[in-house]
Parts: sequence; structure tokens; C-alpha cells
Amino acid sequence: MMLRSLAVALSLSVLAACTGSDTVSNRLPPGFVSDAAEIVAATDWAAPEEVRVTIADHAFKPSEWTFHRDRATRLVLVNATDSDHGLAARQFFADIAVESVRGGGQTLKGPWIESLSIPAGQTKELWFVPARFGAYTFECSAIGHPSLGERGVIDVVR
Repeated sequence: MMLRSLAVALSLSVLAACTGSDTVSNRLPPGFVSDAAEIVAATDWAAPEEVRVTIADHAFKPSEWTFHRDRATRLVLVNATDSDHGLAARQFFADIAVESVRGGGQTLKGPWIESLSIPAGQTKELWFVPARFGAYTFECSAIGHPSLGERGVIDVVR
């Protein structure tokens, strides 16, 4: 019985690791926008632009996102499924200044983010400022989900 409980606990921890967790930091990761804290402090957060995305049927809907450089932005990710998902967008994350990640009853302060998870049935908000222009790709970090079509593109424009 104890061995079975251990096997179940190990299986659950492996499944949880498939999407990971939120990694928000106040330590500068290599290659990330170095003045992110200053950008966040200088931004008016009263009325951010909002982009709302639903995760359902192994897809991000919509799968093409457009953000405006140097504007406060609120990305709302709604997980309408019964499984965990994650947002893998390393280069995009490197090029934004993060005010916070909100959801699950907590707020994590930036200014940098390396990973984002959206648990089953929950909503996460990423409050940020795009600091560089660019075209980026993103995908779900859950094993096998990108091959099912859970991916998309991001454009940061003027």
C-alpha cells in the first residue's frame, strides 16, 4: 500500500512538472531587458491594454497576439480545460518588463519572468510592458501539446 501511494505521488509530481510553475524573478536572467525594473516603475498601470486568450481544444484562442511597445499590457490567459497548461515564450519573456503575474489567489512581482503555468480551470494575468519590437513564437509547455497545435505567434508593434 505504501509503495502504491509513493508511485501515485511520484506520478502526480511528474505530471505537475510537465507545465512547471511560474518563475518570476527580481534577478536579471542572461539576455533579458536589463532596465525592466525602471520600465515597470515609470509605467502608468491604471488602464492597461487587454488581450484575452482562452486555452481550449489544444489551442490558444486566438493564436496570434499583437502588443504595442512601451504600453502597459494585461494578458489574460483563461484555461478552460481540465488539464494544466504553460506558456513557453523564452525570447518574448526576455524582451518584456513584468509588473506582476496574478492568479490562484496570489500576485508575484517581476520585473522578469521565465515561465508561466496556467492550472486547469484557472485564469492567470501577466501584467507587462513590451520593451522591444519583434516577432515571437510561443507554445504550451505541457509535453505533447505543441504537436497538437497548441502554439502561436506574437507581434510587438509601434
